[in-house]
Amino acid sequence: MKTRKEILREKAAALPDSPGVYLWKDASGTILYVGKAKNLRNRVMSYLRDEGDGRAQVPWLMANAHDLDYIVTGTEIEALVTEANMARSEKPRYNVRLKDDKRYPYIKITKEKIPRIYLTRKITNDGSRYIGPYTDVKAVRKTLKLVHTIFPIRLCSHKLPSNMIKRACLNYQIKRCSGPCVGYISVGDYNHYIEQAYKFLIGRNAELIDELKNRMQDAADDMQFELAAAIRDRIAAVGKVVERSRAFTTSRLSGDWDVVNFAIVNNEACVVVMEIREGNLLGKKDYMLSGVNYASPDQMLASFLSQYYLNATWIVPELHLPIEPEGAESIRAMMEERCDGPVAIYYPQRGEKKRLLDLAATNAETIITKAIEKRDRVKDAIPSVVLALKRDLKLQTAPRTIACIDISHLHGSDTVASLVFFRDGRPEKSGYRHFKIRTVEGIDDFMSMREVVDRYFSRRIEEEKPFPDLLMVDGGKGQLSSAKAVLDNLGLAKQQVAGLAKRLEEVFLPGASEAQNIPKSSSALHLLQRIRDEAHRFAITYQKKLRKKRTISTALTSIEGVGPAMAQSLLTRFGSLAAVRRASVDEIAGTPGIGRKRAEKIAEALNGDAR
Repeated sequence: MKTRKEILREKAAALPDSPGVYLWKDASGTILYVGKAKNLRNRVMSYLRDEGDGRAQVPWLMANAHDLDYIVTGTEIEALVTEANMARSEKPRYNVRLKDDKRYPYIKITKEKIPRIYLTRKITNDGSRYIGPYTDVKAVRKTLKLVHTIFPIRLCSHKLPSNMIKRACLNYQIKRCSGPCVGYISVGDYNHYIEQAYKFLIGRNAELIDELKNRMQDAADDMQFELAAAIRDRIAAVGKVVERSRAFTTSRLSGDWDVVNFAIVNNEACVVVMEIREGNLLGKKDYMLSGVNYASPDQMLASFLSQYYLNATWIVPELHLPIEPEGAESIRAMMEERCDGPVAIYYPQRGEKKRLLDLAATNAETIITKAIEKRDRVKDAIPSVVLALKRDLKLQTAPRTIACIDISHLHGSDTVASLVFFRDGRPEKSGYRHFKIRTVEGIDDFMSMREVVDRYFSRRIEEEKPFPDLLMVDGGKGQLSSAKAVLDNLGLAKQQVAGLAKRLEEVFLPGASEAQNIPKSSSALHLLQRIRDEAHRFAITYQKKLRKKRTISTALTSIEGVGPAMAQSLLTRFGSLAAVRRASVDEIAGTPGIGRKRAEKIAEALNGDAR
């Protein structure tokens, strides 16, 4: 029998020697990794060499890869684009990917006769112009506010032109709009404002100021002094923005380029993009990435660049990086294809551009450090409902982890127990457990509770796992006493435990003869009720599953010559009793251990005739 690696080698050897994308998959068909290749066969075969190809993720990947698929593309650039798109949409485990799933904001300039400029998170193919993406929505709103302050562009969402509007709004009165809705400005002059705002947004400020100065001079020559004064004020406002951006750069720099640098901490990375336009810093964007522990820095940088510039609305002619990314030539070619012009990639070692690279790295390190610290603070913060529970039950420690046990049976049969686990007031499904009651005959909730508490805590003692901060039992003083007795016998007298009785929703604690005086409106009581209801739901679901399985097994094992093992084989192959009924004799006979004659008996017993 061939090994998994031999099967994969055969598939790899059959791949074409053309550009494309390859997909490694696990046993369930889930995509583990998407990669691009100039030559699919050679690239994939490199994974299957005994020594690997030296990349960090290959040993991890090949330990889990069970299948291989591929997509042939026309060029290496198409492969790069396909890889970037699939990495973003499929989020494979071993690919570097942008961590935040939310749509990044863009500034949209609508394709209307009288356009609007506003923030959007959705790009549509409607002919509009988009600027972005941005990572700081507050900064975008601030920029838009500045645009509408400097340029008298409409803020309304009316469909213009329109004969229905007879009066200009307040924005016109305070000189924040030029009144295109009522014809106070021509469409041509209004669209001049739109183009000026566009140049301002993309950082073409020197060009914008020159244009405004010419218009101001023309207005003055025509003795339109009020208009000239308004343009003068606009020049001054744009000039202030330019001066602020120069604080981060120097007058020796010019041109349009991006500076990209990063910082890596554990399995996360932060990439900072500093946008330089006409030698001035237009803006800074930061992106969090995950999956970086399976990739080298040059692979991580390459993955980011392909995903970022594939969706960017503006491609710069110069890109400055700290190191050469994997497949740098493919990335450069993809950028050139998108901007329809030459793109150069540089790796500064000294001077002003190196200083900006270092500044981007410092920003990236600061951002990722603060993000991790904030996440740790949130993780360590105790929710208010947990503190309320500690207060109302007078517990020694805040019950951040709560395990709740519920016993369920149907007229004394199919007695089962469920244990649900909550952390900080939220269910943690990995901690859920089912129990079949083994030692108790008939209906005895107290003894069943003893068995489950003993099995659960004995197992945690044996495996040296931590105990829940609070054990909660579904029931009153009887169930609570049963649980407490077992805990004492196990040497866990300090384990915090409480019982919630269904009848009056009363909470009992060990040693207290009366229920705790907790207000019915208390968030702590509501949390206990929610946990108890979840434990009950989980127990009932398990009980129904066992009952259904027993009923199905009985229907099969009642057939002469069919035992439990054969019944299980049939159910495993066909999935359900109904599917076995629908199966033909030949299909049933194909089940291991079942011959033709027995298959005919099974079909006849289930359907009344052999098919």
